[in-house]
Amino acid sequence: MKLLTSALFILMFTGNLSATNFDYQSIAKRYKGTSLVADKFKNAKMQGECLVGLKQLNFRKKDDFDPIAEWSTYRSNSLLEQYSPCEVLVMMETAQVELRKNK
Repeated sequence: MKLLTSALFILMFTGNLSATNFDYQSIAKRYKGTSLVADKFKNAKMQGECLVGLKQLNFRKKDDFDPIAEWSTYRSNSLLEQYSPCEVLVMMETAQVELRKNK
């Protein structure tokens, strides 16, 4: 009886542990049939990489104050409310190049 109770407790505990994994693959496994189709999955990954690109674009200079990067960071946040991360990345890359030319 103790062995059965222990086994049941272990199964319940490990089930709860797997439910706390919040990476996409774990969540998709828990909600089979509702996961993203291949094209949407690829697009979501691309948008995530564009977010990383925005971060890198806005934080290139770590030691010195960069008014262009500061401006770009502020504008990026407001633009992300209206456009996709990749669209904002293209806009901010272009804006930074143009601003640095006219500096």
